[in-house]
Amino acid sequence: MSGSWGVLAFVATLVAMVMIHESGHYSTARLFGMKVEEFFFGFGPRIVSWRRGETEYGVKAIPAGGYVKISGMNELALVHDAEVAERRGRAIDQAADDGRYFKDKPAWQRAIVLAAGSATHFIMGIVILTLMFAVLGVIGNATTTLDSVTASVQSRTGTAGPAAKAGLKAGDTIVQADGQKITKWDQIVTVISSHAEQPVSLVVDRSGKLVHLTVTPETAPAPTAKDPNATKGFIGVSPRVQELRQPLPQAVWSGSKETGLLIWDSLQSIGALFSPSGIHHIFSRMDQTTQNASGKASSSQSDTSAQPIGLVGGARLAGQAVETGQGQPLLQLLAAFIVFLGVLNLMPLPPLDGGHLLVLALEKIRGRPVDARKVIPVAAFVLSVMIVLSIAILYLDLAHPIANPFG
Repeated sequence: MSGSWGVLAFVATLVAMVMIHESGHYSTARLFGMKVEEFFFGFGPRIVSWRRGETEYGVKAIPAGGYVKISGMNELALVHDAEVAERRGRAIDQAADDGRYFKDKPAWQRAIVLAAGSATHFIMGIVILTLMFAVLGVIGNATTTLDSVTASVQSRTGTAGPAAKAGLKAGDTIVQADGQKITKWDQIVTVISSHAEQPVSLVVDRSGKLVHLTVTPETAPAPTAKDPNATKGFIGVSPRVQELRQPLPQAVWSGSKETGLLIWDSLQSIGALFSPSGIHHIFSRMDQTTQNASGKASSSQSDTSAQPIGLVGGARLAGQAVETGQGQPLLQLLAAFIVFLGVLNLMPLPPLDGGHLLVLALEKIRGRPVDARKVIPVAAFVLSVMIVLSIAILYLDLAHPIANPFG
């Protein structure tokens, strides 16, 4: 299957995630009687909008997220709106919104509204993974039966690879390789990997008939931390794997457990990303990539296993996941991205939702509101750091993409 379908699925999932995230804020705000002024996808100039009741809905020009505007959530916005109304000679009807401002509601209600966006990420993760366990099934061990015969590793443009040239077909079961009886897929990998550019005799079971073939593996890069120039034999096949579908109750439990593990992994990843060593790693990787591009450093391929990936890298991985011919890798990738962004949004840093929760907690502890003017510089600094890191990760996604983990 074409990798473009994976990219489209990734983009569609992100768009859906944005709207579901904002719907979490919107629905809980409405539930508690708060006034919701706007619900938009995107930022910048309006493309289209319509009003239903007291809320304006619509789409804006820059599709980089979305937002819900709740009355009184931003203290500085209240002051700004009052000043604008005064300049225009128009009074704000405070009585009409009496008790419906965000700040007028109990702290527990405000906390639920703030956390509701990220909560939808975790629910989405559970739903996606439950679907995977119940419909697609759990991926088990690889069998010795071929699921697909792919193109040449050197071209990837449809040119027949070694397996296709040798006459191997999807559905063939390899029973012997280089004179060795085959009972496990790992045995096939060992034989092929160690015979680059050397003929290997195969015996396959094709619809109950034994067929004798000879295949010559190509040389493919297989870098490791110890030897970045290592190679292996490659013929261009993938195995059929065992799949076991779970009953719905078990699938829900498995999806919930897997989501919990993704939350924990996300916390560790975020801690590593924003640590001094993590930031240094990103920029040293950028410097190394720039030097390689200009020919100032070794041209050997470096290990990218620890390199963070952004949206472009995620879209590329989604395409590669689809090329495996199995749905599980794609769904696992989508769930991981959704959960990661949900956890990131709960970090106690303004202007993230977690930062608003931190301010709310400080207000409860201190017994008085936090001056919004003191929060703005912190939010601006955090936002600046996140933008710089996003640009750096985007550069690495484009200039130094990680190796295909599904290949």
